[in-house]
Amino acid sequence: MAPRSIPAIRRLQLGRALREWRNTAGLTIDQCAGDFDMSRSTLARIEKGQNTVHPMVVRGMLELYGVPEEERAILVEVAREAVRRNRNLIEGVSADSYPALESEAVAVRNFELALVPGLLQTEDYARALFVVGDTRERNRNLRIRMSRGQRLSEEEPLRLHTIADELALTRPVAKPAVLAAQLRRLGELAELPHVTLQIVPATVGMHPGITGAFNILTFPKDTVGDLGYVDHAGGHLQLVKKVQVDELEVKFNQLARIALGERESRDLTARLARELSS
Repeated sequence: MAPRSIPAIRRLQLGRALREWRNTAGLTIDQCAGDFDMSRSTLARIEKGQNTVHPMVVRGMLELYGVPEEERAILVEVAREAVRRNRNLIEGVSADSYPALESEAVAVRNFELALVPGLLQTEDYARALFVVGDTRERNRNLRIRMSRGQRLSEEEPLRLHTIADELALTRPVAKPAVLAAQLRRLGELAELPHVTLQIVPATVGMHPGITGAFNILTFPKDTVGDLGYVDHAGGHLQLVKKVQVDELEVKFNQLARIALGERESRDLTARLARELSS
């Protein structure tokens, strides 16, 4: 069974799709608002993901925009999910679903215990991780992983603050040359103004992140509050309730305090890369 969606996230996804299709059709908000019997501000809020809209209205909008029937059916279903009541239950999010949620975020804070953070992985490193499934499935998973990292090079890039355990950077999941290249890439990405990389050194014993990796996603203002995800068995991330998001934020701040600073972290990745290359 597919995991239940978060209505507010679906509103964001639907709004973005409607805006893109309207622009593709060469239509303005003013031109369309009258056709849909709504004010300009209402249509603008729908496109920003701030308002819900009835699925039948969405179908009419998509017909006006000339959207193919197959795509229409997908977006009408998204509209249905967007108006479902959010019961604030813990929800499972599959590996396939999570990137779609992450793509709507404006900022991500994450802690990684076992592997290099997914948003910062090189293609060779990521390929070494995808060993399950047939070639077609592995290639698909690799494309998804690589597309996630592209958010960091967009005109309005994703803001990323990632903290990783030092042992996650040197775990021999790939050949030494691949690991060294990955570490050098980490250092390069950490120089970007919207990327913060901190490393918890191996000399630190027990620390707040020892129980596992987690992510905190921040979404556009007036849409969704911060959402938290923790690693869960079976290849899923587990969406946590609001009170647990607060706990994750406390844990993240604790990790940021005990981790190396940004410059020290870049120096460490450079040293580890040299050691692997020697």
